[in-house]
Amino acid sequence: MNSLSLTSQQQEAIKYVDSPLLIIAGPGTGKTRVLTEKVIFLVKEGYDPNRIIVSTFTIKAAEELKDRLRKSLGDAVENMQISTIHSFCQKMLQSFPEYHNFGNIFEVMDDLDQFIFVNKNFWNYGLKDYAKDIKVAELINFYNKCTENDVDPVKLINYCKTNNLDSFKKAIAKSYQIYLGNILDPNNTRLDFALLQREFYHLLQQSPDVLQIVRDSHDYILIDEYQDTNPIQDAIFKLISEPKFNITVVGDEDQSLYSFRGASIKNFRTFLDRYPNAKKLVLEENFRSNKEIVSMFDDFMKPHRKFKKNIFTNNPTFSKPIYITGDSKQSEAENIVQFIKSVVKNNNIKYEDIAILFKSVKFHSSSIVDELEKEKITYIVKGDGSLLVQDEVKDLLILMVYINSHIPNKYQKEKYFDNNILYSKFLDLKEDTITKLNPKIDIYNLLESFDYDELQRLNIDNEDSDKLMALRNLKFQQTRNPISQLKLFYKIMDATGYHYRLFKKYLKDRDETANMAIKNLAKFSTLIYKFEENTHSKQFKSLLYQIGTIPENKIDDAASFENINAVNLMTVHQAKGLEFPVVIMAGVTNRRYNTINNRETIIMDIPKELMLDKNDYNRGEEIRRIFYVGVSRAQKLLAISTIDGPGSHPSKFIDEIGQSNFIKLNDFNKKFTDKDHYEPIKGKTKLSYSSVSAYIDCPFRFYCRDFLGFQTPTDYYQAYGVIVHNSLKKLHVLIKEGKEIDIQDIISIVDLYCKDDDSRTKWRDELITDLWTYYENTDNFLTEVLDIELPFSYINKDLLISGQADLVIKNENNEIELIDYKSRYKEGLGRMNVDIQLRLYNIALQYKYDEEIKNISAYTFKDNERTRFMNTEEDLEKTKTLVTSIAESIDNKDFGRNWQGTSCNNKTGKCEFYHICDGLEGGN
Repeated sequence: MNSLSLTSQQQEAIKYVDSPLLIIAGPGTGKTRVLTEKVIFLVKEGYDPNRIIVSTFTIKAAEELKDRLRKSLGDAVENMQISTIHSFCQKMLQSFPEYHNFGNIFEVMDDLDQFIFVNKNFWNYGLKDYAKDIKVAELINFYNKCTENDVDPVKLINYCKTNNLDSFKKAIAKSYQIYLGNILDPNNTRLDFALLQREFYHLLQQSPDVLQIVRDSHDYILIDEYQDTNPIQDAIFKLISEPKFNITVVGDEDQSLYSFRGASIKNFRTFLDRYPNAKKLVLEENFRSNKEIVSMFDDFMKPHRKFKKNIFTNNPTFSKPIYITGDSKQSEAENIVQFIKSVVKNNNIKYEDIAILFKSVKFHSSSIVDELEKEKITYIVKGDGSLLVQDEVKDLLILMVYINSHIPNKYQKEKYFDNNILYSKFLDLKEDTITKLNPKIDIYNLLESFDYDELQRLNIDNEDSDKLMALRNLKFQQTRNPISQLKLFYKIMDATGYHYRLFKKYLKDRDETANMAIKNLAKFSTLIYKFEENTHSKQFKSLLYQIGTIPENKIDDAASFENINAVNLMTVHQAKGLEFPVVIMAGVTNRRYNTINNRETIIMDIPKELMLDKNDYNRGEEIRRIFYVGVSRAQKLLAISTIDGPGSHPSKFIDEIGQSNFIKLNDFNKKFTDKDHYEPIKGKTKLSYSSVSAYIDCPFRFYCRDFLGFQTPTDYYQAYGVIVHNSLKKLHVLIKEGKEIDIQDIISIVDLYCKDDDSRTKWRDELITDLWTYYENTDNFLTEVLDIELPFSYINKDLLISGQADLVIKNENNEIELIDYKSRYKEGLGRMNVDIQLRLYNIALQYKYDEEIKNISAYTFKDNERTRFMNTEEDLEKTKTLVTSIAESIDNKDFGRNWQGTSCNNKTGKCEFYHICDGLEGGN
C-alpha cells in the first residue's frame, strides 16, 4: 500500500464519527493504518488526545501504535490512554482508591504469578479429596471464566445445592469463593487479570459518581481486535461509552481465536444490535498477499461468515499454494525441509523469509525440528516452553538438588538427571578428572562422594578440585544457614566459574551458543524470583515442585538467536498480526484441523443463567478460523502440508479448497525479487529512568540486569524501600483527599505493607515512628499535593524514556516542586544520580502545569532531610545531552565495567556479577 494513499473504504472508516462504528477488517486490509489515521483525524478535528481511549489486545500492539502516532502527534501521544484493557482498568482503579479495598497501590499478577499463587494455596481451597482429579491450570481457567462472566460465587454454590450436583462440583464452586476471598482480602495487594477487570466493572456499576467521572473524562473510544474481547471487557466499554456512544470497534469475526481464553465472538456479531444507530464498514482490499492466496482463503471462509465481505487484492499473481504431503510425520518433515532447501537454493528466498506454522508447537513440531537439525538449517522456535530442558538449566537444577540435600523422586530423576553432571559444561571438568571420578560417584549425591583428601589422593587437577570443594562447602553452608534459592543461584555460578566462562566466550569470542546459555540462565533467574516473590519461601523442595507443575505454556521459551537468517517456527496464534513472505502450514490433518464441535475442556460447566455470555463455545468454528488466520499470513508463497498414511489423513479443509487450487511441490519455479524479503521494523530505544540510572552507575550491571534480564535477590534497601515507598504513597493520597491524619492512620498504613513476620520484626515500629515524623514535618514545606506517582515520557529523536515522579507539590513558597523519595540517609545520595533523575522529570513534565517547575528535591526518609538541586536551563541541557549519549551507548552495546559503581564496594558487598568482571579484566 502506498504510504500516502488510502482506499475509499479506509477513508470513510477514518472520518466517520456520527454514530457507533463497527469496522470489519479482513486480513491484510490495513487495519492498523486505519486505526492510526483515525486517531490522528480525531486530534486534528479538535478532540483532546488525553480524552481518547484506545484499547489494544497486547502491550506490543499498544507500543507499536504509539510509535506510529508519534510521527504525526509527537509528545501528545505520551499521555494518551493507549493500552491493553488490563492496563486501563488498573489505571482507573488507581484513580479512585477511596472506592475499593485495594487503594491506589496494588500489583497485577501475570499468568505465571497466578499459577504459582493458586498452586501454593491449593490445599486451602477444600479440594484435598479431589487433588488427583484436578490440574491447577484447569482450575485457574475455571476461576477466570467465572470472573470474566461476573459469576456470583454464592449463586454458583446455591445452584449446585439446588440442582443436587455431585460433591466434586460443589467443592469446585466453593473453592472459587475461597479463591476470591483470598484475593479480595483487604490485606492483599495483588489482583489477577480477570479480577482487575471485574473490580473495575463493579466499581462502575456500584458508584454512579465514578461512572459519570469516567464518562466525562473521555470523548472517544477505539477498540482494536474487538472480536477477542471477553464479556466483562465488552460490558465495561458499553458502560463507559453511554450515552454518547462515541465508539469505534475494529476487528474480524473470521480471526477470532481466543474463545478458549474467554473471548466471546458474540460481542462482535451483536454490536450492531446493541448500539443505537450503529454503522458497519468493511475493509476488503488486501495489501499483503498475491491474488492466488487471497482468492483461496476468501473462498474457503466465505460460506461461514455472518457479515458478508469479498476480500480482493490488486497485487499481481505469483503462484498457487503448494501442496506437500507425506505418508508419515517423518516423511512430511523430510518433504517440508527439502522444499525449504530447494527454494532457498533456487528461488532467491532466505531462511528468515519462511515461517512454519503449527496448531501446537509443543506437540506437532518435533519431527520437523529434528529434520532441520539434521540438514543443519538454522531455525527459531517460539511457543515450545523449552527453557527447562536446556542443558545449562538442567545442570543448574542438579547442582541445586545436591547443595540443598534434596532427595529427588522418580519423576525428578527421569526429568533432570538424564545427563551425568561430571560431563556438563557447567562444571567444565578436565577429561582426566572425569575418568578418575566417574566410577566413584553417586550420581544422585555427587558432593558426598569425595572430600578434599580423596581428591588429593586421586591427583585431581587443582582447578577442578577447587570447583568441587567450593560446591561441597556451599552445601555445608546451606545446611547450617540456608539462603534463598536466588542467592544460591549466584553462589553456584561463582563456585563453578560458569557465568564467567560463558561471558568470556560471548564477549571476547562472539560465541552465540554461549550467549544463548547466558540468556537462558537469565530467564531461569526470573522463574526463581517469581517463585520466591509469590511464595515467600526459601525451600528448594517447594521451588522444584512448582517448576515441575507449571504448564509449559506459562514457561518461557529457550532463548533464540537474534538477527540471523533462520526459519521461524511458531503457532498460528503467535503469528497473528504478523506476515511472512513464505508460510508453510504444517500438519494439516483430519485430527488437528476438523470442524467437529468438541466441547470446551473445563473442570465444571458454569450455568448459563449465571454468566454474562450465555452462548456455547464452538471449538469446531474456531479451528476453521485458526486455519484461515494461518494461511492469510503469507505474502508471496503459501504451502500447505499434510499426512496421508496409516492413522492420519488430510484435513477436510484441503478438500474444501480443492486440488485444482494447488500446485505440486516440484512445479514451483518462480523467483523472489530482493524487495520481497522479510524486513523487521526497528522502533525507538525505550528506557525507564531506573535503567538510565543503572547505566550511569555501571554499564555492565545494567547489561546483565536490564538488557539480559537477570533477576537479583532483593537486598535490605530494596525490601525496605518498597515498604517505605508504598507507605508514603498511601499517606500522600490521604493528604490529597484532605483527610485529618492521626497516629492510628499511620499504624494502619504501615501494617498494610509490613505483612510478613520478617518485615514486621525488622521495621514495623521504626516505620511507624519515621512515617509519623515525616507527616508532622510536611507542615514545613507541603501546602498542596498536585500529583502522586505521575507517569511521564521524554522523547528525543529515536529515544523514549519513561518513568514516574514520586510527588509533585506546591511548596512553602507556593511554587511547584518535584520530590523524589529515598529510603536512606542524606549521606547516601552522593552516588545515586538523583539530580539527573529529577532534571529529567522536569524536562518531561515542563508542559504539564500552567506554571514553571522551579524546584527539584530529594527527600531522605531515614533522617527527614530535604535536599534541593540546581535546576537551571544549563543544567537541563546537560541532562538532555547526557541521556542521549547513554541511549547511543546502549544501542552500540557499550557495556564496560565501572569499578566505582555503588554495587561494587566492600560496604554493601560485591555485586552478583563481580566475579565475571574480575575474571574478564581484574578487580579494583
